[in-house]
Amino acid sequence: MFLKRSTYYLLFFAAYIGALVIEKPTYSVNTVQACFSYMFTVIVHFSIFTLMIKANNSLLIPYLLEKKQFGLYLAGLIGLVLLYTILMSHYNLFIHRVLFHDEPIDTSSGFWDNFVYALCCSVITAMLYITKKWAEQEEQVKNSQINQLQTELKYLRSQLNPHFLFNGLNTIYGTIDMNNRQAREMMVQFSDLLRYNLYEADVDMIELAKEVKYMQNYVALQKARSNDNVQVTLNVNYQNGAVKIVPLIFMAFVENAFKHASRGDNSDNSIIITLTEKEGKIDFTCDNSYDETEPVPGGIGLNNAARRLELLYKDRYRLDIKKEQNIYHVHLTLTL
Repeated sequence: MFLKRSTYYLLFFAAYIGALVIEKPTYSVNTVQACFSYMFTVIVHFSIFTLMIKANNSLLIPYLLEKKQFGLYLAGLIGLVLLYTILMSHYNLFIHRVLFHDEPIDTSSGFWDNFVYALCCSVITAMLYITKKWAEQEEQVKNSQINQLQTELKYLRSQLNPHFLFNGLNTIYGTIDMNNRQAREMMVQFSDLLRYNLYEADVDMIELAKEVKYMQNYVALQKARSNDNVQVTLNVNYQNGAVKIVPLIFMAFVENAFKHASRGDNSDNSIIITLTEKEGKIDFTCDNSYDETEPVPGGIGLNNAARRLELLYKDRYRLDIKKEQNIYHVHLTLTL
């Protein structure tokens, strides 16, 4: 990163030195006042040149060129270069006649010299910016592919034969006494969780309704395992269950809540999970109480979840995690 920034700065100053060569004075600067006047002129020149490059990089390219509005970008670029050229043609008169009340410094460049030079610098800047963005996107794609391959490798290493697994669960389910309704329901929920992980979650995107069903089964199974002094609440409200999301994107936070929730007899132990979908936006919160004497909630699972969000929902998510008053709070918003 340091080398990249150094390269950009060197290119910028090389371009500016080129501008100074074009704008060099046609007579010698041989007095103290003339030297001071010329140095001030150079500073103003540098500021105008910098503003032109900055306006192209920060406004025209992100808001026009990246959005493929090529006509507007070209018009904006020519307008910016014209403004720069006009300022370069008049800033000498303003500085010397208004500020210093002396003779303007004659330069060797004309209107078209400045126009062509500014246009070339702006185009080169745009090409460097686009190249940098393309390299960043390629790196993100490569990282995403590497992470996906690593995840698949771990998945394959840990995967049991699904037919054997489900046949075994069916056998266990058949041996549970018919009167033991809770145990049979837990077995069904556990089977649904496994089926979702093995068959349905192995896709890039999945319907929100299926992800919610998985979360409900997971929470129900965890509630059955938890002791009675942990109050678990799950609130789900969505308008369109067919919208697509990344599978298991919320589960790291839910699993973390159950793993680290406080369970002491003298505490208000709670886990509150809320998911709302409206007009293509999802608002997800997960709060759990925790004991300050225990290790701080969070770890590799949350780091991986944040990394997945950055790779798969870049610029379309906001994740806030904070701890206050013995409550671990996660707030995630997604734009689909």
